[in-house]
Amino acid sequence: MRKITLLLLVLCISAWAMAQQKRAEVPASLKNQKMAAPVSIKDISAPAQPMNPTAVSKSTLEDVIGTTVYDMQTNTSPSNHFYVYDDGTMAGVWTMGMNSPGFAERGTGYNYYSSSAWAAAPTARIETLRAGWPSYAPLGASGEIVVTHTDSQGLAACSRPAKGTGAWSQQILAGPTGAVDISWPRVITSGPTHNSVHIICLTYSAYQGLNLALLYWRSLDGGVTWDKKNVILPGMTSTDCLGFSGDEYAWASPKGDTIAFVVAGQWVDGFVMKSFDNGGTWTKTVFYHNPFKLTPLTTIVPRFACLDGAVAVELDHSGKAHVVSGRMFANGDGASHFYFPGTDGLVYWNENMAVLDTNRLTSLDSLDAHGQLIGYVVDNAAGDTIVGFPKYGTALSSFPQISIDNNHNISVIWAGLTVGNPSPDNLNYRHIWVRGLGATASNWGYMIDLNSDFLSIFKEYTYPSMAKKVTNNSLKFIYQSADVPGSAVKDATVAYHNNNIEYRNDGTWVGLNSPVSLNNSVSQNFPNPVIKNTRIRITLARTTEVSIRISDLTGTVVMDLNKGTLVTGNHDITIDASQLKPGIYFYTVTLGGEKITKKMIVQ
Repeated sequence: MRKITLLLLVLCISAWAMAQQKRAEVPASLKNQKMAAPVSIKDISAPAQPMNPTAVSKSTLEDVIGTTVYDMQTNTSPSNHFYVYDDGTMAGVWTMGMNSPGFAERGTGYNYYSSSAWAAAPTARIETLRAGWPSYAPLGASGEIVVTHTDSQGLAACSRPAKGTGAWSQQILAGPTGAVDISWPRVITSGPTHNSVHIICLTYSAYQGLNLALLYWRSLDGGVTWDKKNVILPGMTSTDCLGFSGDEYAWASPKGDTIAFVVAGQWVDGFVMKSFDNGGTWTKTVFYHNPFKLTPLTTIVPRFACLDGAVAVELDHSGKAHVVSGRMFANGDGASHFYFPGTDGLVYWNENMAVLDTNRLTSLDSLDAHGQLIGYVVDNAAGDTIVGFPKYGTALSSFPQISIDNNHNISVIWAGLTVGNPSPDNLNYRHIWVRGLGATASNWGYMIDLNSDFLSIFKEYTYPSMAKKVTNNSLKFIYQSADVPGSAVKDATVAYHNNNIEYRNDGTWVGLNSPVSLNNSVSQNFPNPVIKNTRIRITLARTTEVSIRISDLTGTVVMDLNKGTLVTGNHDITIDASQLKPGIYFYTVTLGGEKITKKMIVQ
């Protein structure tokens, strides 16, 4: 009898371990909820709530490089807000505004990391006029450029010859006649000295038969002159779609004279535009056919699967494009378009794969079976559920970023809804998640919640911007964090609040090829709730010192367990909870310099 009981326990633990990244079920009430299609915001269209002056806490794992109350860094796709140079210096930018609700002083917040530390957080924008949506790139031998949009004049391009120091020079880039107000820019630079400047942006009004047209700019002399201005590229005209939305596009990092950007949205095709001659000529590769890209607004459109507009792309060393995008459902009633914010799923595609269609996107199981579902809301053994969420206009797993290192390892990060530990107003927080595909691996590794430590679980993390360059086997990125879920600019039910812009450097999983050892992991305790004894499984990617600390809701430490040095592999740890009072506890497992926190219920 004892053997049977033990076997059942082992099977339960093993079954849970194999299913520990089971998809969380979205309640029908949230899954079927629909909202008016997101409107591209360049200012504030949501009614202002009273300011909630909550102080923003931080984890020990991040550096705060700035703050903002204006809390929407993108409509959909994160911009290139962050860059890492070969000499180890870094620069980060974001839309910064502190005086709600008008934000008359809004503009680019900029910070620079020199040899050992970030500078003090900025208190003023770099532009001479109100601006937003900065996009950053190196310029020339040692300079930098930031391109933003203004209230109505077009784009503001600010540059200086030495990164991190000196006065900024500013030029205004106006849109075409009839659509001067161009907005939501993205900039990259190419060439051995970063002297070719490439910008994509969107008109703020209808242009050339498009309800918002996507335009291309190019300069071959560092932005002094522009040989291509306000160009609609072939394949992006009114015969190809009805129009585009703000931020539903993103650049890849250049590879010599090969440059590329991706476009994906709820009412357009998903496609990659690629140039092999530094922007002279372009080819278009469609990876998702949207059946309603030319359907008038007056036509009733049934609910269909599409992409949510948050997209990222990177070129590997052979020049092949790798794309990640949020998944969405949308429909139309003949007068308006709608989207379903309870949609989940982060989709992957590369140029060796077949073109996606609505049937593939409709089924998460089909995406998963084809290796194209790489992110979703993860269930947990505690039985926590999705209880609610503010609206960002995107899917529950979205705002992706992708990088490919020199060893051909692929890493993807995104902001994903995270079950358990809801906010006081019963909303789930979004955390930054990561998943990798090793160069010699055939399957993606585990999804990792980067904000699972005790100081992070009750915080909102979103709008990540990751450096394309992977140095010292580590991912480097910045993002926005707050103690309050949601964006006040994006969701009228959310009060304005303080936000941090934070930098993080993580390298646990980069360069490792085995999908089961991409990083250390800690299981949810089983059984949970627990009456006496419970177990956790710790999986180590390398030999590491391990300790476990259990705290109650007040943060008081009630138990410390030092397990010493454990070798690579799986370790089952038993916790005797018989002396603990009934209630909710948190166990934090320290694995070398990494901390992982999970919730435990004692009956």
